[in-house]
Amino acid sequence: MIKQYIFTILATLFFTQAGIAQSTGTFTDSRDGQTYKTISFKNALTGTTVTWMAQNLNYKVQGSYAYDDKESNRKELGLLYTWEAANKACPNGWHLATDSEWSMLVTKFGGTDKAGEALKSVSGWKEDGNGTNSSGFNALPAGIRRNNGYDVLGAMGFWWTSTPTGEEGKAWGWNFSYGGPGEKPLKTKAFRFDGPVSHAKSVRCVRD
Repeated sequence: MIKQYIFTILATLFFTQAGIAQSTGTFTDSRDGQTYKTISFKNALTGTTVTWMAQNLNYKVQGSYAYDDKESNRKELGLLYTWEAANKACPNGWHLATDSEWSMLVTKFGGTDKAGEALKSVSGWKEDGNGTNSSGFNALPAGIRRNNGYDVLGAMGFWWTSTPTGEEGKAWGWNFSYGGPGEKPLKTKAFRFDGPVSHAKSVRCVRD
């Protein structure tokens, strides 16, 4: 019994140091009955618990789109939202993640050079660009809807933040890449970028 207790404590410490989310759960959106996986962990600066949806939002609003306009893509990938739609789409008690919340998430799981590995899903990314999903975040390469059509499904995932850049018509977002031929180190990286608010990207909500 004592040996098992010690093993449990050591395992807990190991997984915490490895960046594993401290706890997982679910949330059911009362608006349409969809249930989302969640991950929760401590904010190292404030000591408060932060809870993220561990799946892309899939709640239909004006300005949201299924990839290639195929409803069959919604179940796994969720929807892509313009920035205006993204700011309105999260359920009551949740909000579109801010730029600082994304930055904290990326820092928590290794920083911009390494977080992609922990945050990305274990399948779906092209050319062995998959992650380990040790975080439980399960970031999927759901692509993007630009003004001229859909693009990069399986190669990149893009997520809006609620934070405008200060330049008219642009807001901050974060993305991961599959890497590409000869660029495998990119599979582990997280990128912060500014993008046109008319483009449609994935959404992750954070509990208020």
